[in-house]
Amino acid sequence: MTDAGGVGNGQATVVELSIDIEATAGTVWHFISTPAGFSAMMQGQVAFETAPGSAFRAEFPAFGTVISGEVVSCDLDGRRMALTWGTELGPQAADFPAASSLVEFQVQRTEAGCQVGLRHSGFPSVRFAHEYDSGWRFHLGRLALNANRTDLARGLQRTLAGWFAAWNDPDEHTRLTTLRACCAEDVEFQDDWAVARGVERLNLHITNCHRFMPGWKIESTGDPRICRGEAMVGWRSEGPTGATEGHNHVRATYDGTILRVAGFEGR
Repeated sequence: MTDAGGVGNGQATVVELSIDIEATAGTVWHFISTPAGFSAMMQGQVAFETAPGSAFRAEFPAFGTVISGEVVSCDLDGRRMALTWGTELGPQAADFPAASSLVEFQVQRTEAGCQVGLRHSGFPSVRFAHEYDSGWRFHLGRLALNANRTDLARGLQRTLAGWFAAWNDPDEHTRLTTLRACCAEDVEFQDDWAVARGVERLNLHITNCHRFMPGWKIESTGDPRICRGEAMVGWRSEGPTGATEGHNHVRATYDGTILRVAGFEGR
């Protein structure tokens, strides 16, 4: 996450931040522009409509705080939204009242996914700006987590099916095609038995698995656990020496393309 000006000079009463997110701009915009998505980002209960003039309200029962304002503008195609912001109920209500500041979001596509820009202006003091700078960093981090988890779950649904199909395919030619459909060309794989860098070396390693363990099979177990571009994927294999369980630690792009896998035996 980077500062785009903000409180970096120690005196500003404006917070300006940007964060690069490994997710599609559409997914990220959905989290910002819908009550359910905004609630997940803020870990509160948020209600609003994107029409200018509609009320914005965010309740945080655990902290006894309600934030309120209204939507000032929303460009759905341009993925921009501005809304007023302040404390309706809570410890800051007297000094930072409802609708007394302005929060602006913008989502832009990048080669690696997208970038979110946030500008929060109108604070009554530098102290408030510093407090919100820290808070917005946390919530933008949650936005990145939620958006990447959403896109990567969809992507891995496709590529993990191909990954396990490739490992079970005894034909090296069809297997290579399958691996290239789910992995990066320079994919890295390592476990207790081998280190393979590149899709062709990985294909050779799988060939040797079938050569020395005839009838060997492997399948996924459970749903992947995803966190910021990484996933834990359970598996179970069975062959001439019996059954084994374990998990793979997978690094992938947000569309599911597998970049690196480390295999671990045992639960």
